[in-house]
Amino acid sequence: MNLKNLFRWFHEQLQNYNLFIPDENDYEDENDEPKDPIIILKQQRYATRLYVFLLIITLYVLFIVALIHPQTRIITVSNITPSLFKQLRIEYGETLRCPCSTTTVSYGEFVSNTIIFHPVCSSIFVSQEWIEALYLSNASAFLVMDFRTTANSQFELLAKLCLFSQETILQAQLDLNNSQLVTVELLSENEIQSQIDVSVELAQTSTPVQATLSLHFLQLATRLNSFVSALNTNAAINVYLIAQYVVWAAGFTKYNDENATNAASQITSCDLINSVVPAGFYLSSYEDSTNYHWNWPISPPDFEPIPSAMVDGFFGGCYPLDALLASTLDCLFNNSCLQLLGNYFPALNQTNLTFINALSPSKQQNVSLDNLLNNLLVEEWSTKIDYPTYFSKCNPKLCTYTEKDQTNVAYMTTLLLSLYGGLIIIFRLISVASIKIAFKFKFRFINTNSGTTHHMTYIRRFVHWAKQLNMFKLVTHKTPTDIKQQRITTRVYLILLA
Repeated sequence: MNLKNLFRWFHEQLQNYNLFIPDENDYEDENDEPKDPIIILKQQRYATRLYVFLLIITLYVLFIVALIHPQTRIITVSNITPSLFKQLRIEYGETLRCPCSTTTVSYGEFVSNTIIFHPVCSSIFVSQEWIEALYLSNASAFLVMDFRTTANSQFELLAKLCLFSQETILQAQLDLNNSQLVTVELLSENEIQSQIDVSVELAQTSTPVQATLSLHFLQLATRLNSFVSALNTNAAINVYLIAQYVVWAAGFTKYNDENATNAASQITSCDLINSVVPAGFYLSSYEDSTNYHWNWPISPPDFEPIPSAMVDGFFGGCYPLDALLASTLDCLFNNSCLQLLGNYFPALNQTNLTFINALSPSKQQNVSLDNLLNNLLVEEWSTKIDYPTYFSKCNPKLCTYTEKDQTNVAYMTTLLLSLYGGLIIIFRLISVASIKIAFKFKFRFINTNSGTTHHMTYIRRFVHWAKQLNMFKLVTHKTPTDIKQQRITTRVYLILLA
């Protein structure tokens, strides 16, 4: 056999190839009229070609999908150490899973906090010795803006605010240490640090809010209830002897704003607005201080005192608390200013306070105490985690991760074999039905003289064909009951296959 005959034989085999030749168990159980054998054979060959085409294309697509689709495998690793976990996390990323033996760990067991307060809170300026040295028995006799009037009260308040801030932060730290970190799976060091940072930031922002609200409420309540300061700063009581009669004069002091834009806002009473002015030392006589105590810092045109010295960063005002909150404490960072205080507070020169050094430079200089209290006088709050301790508390027994294989012959073979049986049944049905429908449409256009046939005719024929479909024909079982059971079995099989 030469090559030409071989090609001719191969062509004839392909042309005559027929997968739909009835076998010995096939028989006609339909009530249709006899059909032309030539047309039936032609339909069978076309159906065979369509079937082979669909099967080859589908198997090819499945093969390509199986080839390029990575196959995943779950790998289990035991005896986990921090270094091994770090290495696996770098290699396998988010697919790594390490269940914790203990799902809750207290922050205090592996988190340490370092909190640095404003330097004034750890200085001698909040000590009882310093506060007592600033006490003057006649403090109320000085002008409102004279630092000697409120110095003792301001530093006593400053000490209380430092103590209050430290206790509040300590409680917040205890609450944070008692908080539970819930981790079902082992977290990396960066993930733990991120969670801790969020918790600490929440504590830093929420803790001062309640404290500052209480402080500002105290300010407002003091003014609205017209509480009178014993230092005669917001109100004054004067006693006069007129014609052998004792006359009492009492009222709120008034702030005279020489920079006011209009007369209505120039003078404000301390029962309405908490006003403050820079503090200094004034060498006014006792008589002038008494007569002009009502209006401060000036009472033009008769009384416009000039300070002999100013106290940097400190204020005087209606209440010592108002003055302190407006202060920036600059004098405490300046040795020259501190030496100046000794000239006006004699007790400072009679104790060990003579050689006091100024505060070390702070990150928050030139910031008012009111703003400093927004952080409860905290300059720095840093956290450090002990990851090995957290790891031991979590105590993972094993880890799992997912590995991907780009090419897996066994997987491809299993996939194709599992789908092959179902595909050949589906494509056989599709091929036969498609060819029959195509031939019906072909005859419809050829037989134009036979009249127009309604589309419902073909639908009824298709429904009839579906009802007559029988994939379980047996020559030995051809009774009407057998055929009915075979058709029902066919429908159930197709439903389950779908």
